[in-house]
Amino acid sequence: MQYSSVKEQQSLNIRLEQPVASSATRPDGEALSFSDLVERFGEEIYRYAWHLARNQTDADDLYQETLLKAFRAYTRLPADANHRAWLYKIASNTFISDLRKRGRDQPLTDMMEYQLADPAPDPVAGIDARDLLVDVEHFVIELPPKQRMALVMRKYQNLGYDQIASALNCSEAAARANVHEALRKLRLQFADRLEV
Repeated sequence: MQYSSVKEQQSLNIRLEQPVASSATRPDGEALSFSDLVERFGEEIYRYAWHLARNQTDADDLYQETLLKAFRAYTRLPADANHRAWLYKIASNTFISDLRKRGRDQPLTDMMEYQLADPAPDPVAGIDARDLLVDVEHFVIELPPKQRMALVMRKYQNLGYDQIASALNCSEAAARANVHEALRKLRLQFADRLEV
């Protein structure tokens, strides 16, 4: 199930593993409460977590861990920092760490496959398009983590290469190369099934 809003996410009353202060104050005096952080960036970070994790349970965990880590580290963030890229970086690093710990990646759930499918007026074309979409999703899951994250940030989140580079802790050229390589692999894999 995808959440329709941050309000719906907040209504779940997710238990925190450790109690945290209700707000953090940075050296420049700017205060940010946890609820402000969730309201400001929650929906976008949850969508990114969903695209990376590909299932609700892992997306919820990644989302929660990202926001908790961000909240705890907020006081060390420079005043002129790009908050958005900083959160993507935390989410990306948390995702990679989790992959290393678990050594596995779970496939799409039946519900997610159903939600991704776009019904077409032509039943035969609809079956073909649905099959292609599922195959593409599975292929993206199998991409190396940096290529997968760069592709998701560029194509799903519409981030610029400078923001992707900041989030992945690499150069802008490396961010472009990761996106380009992921797209090249997709085109190569599915060229025979796509209309040109």
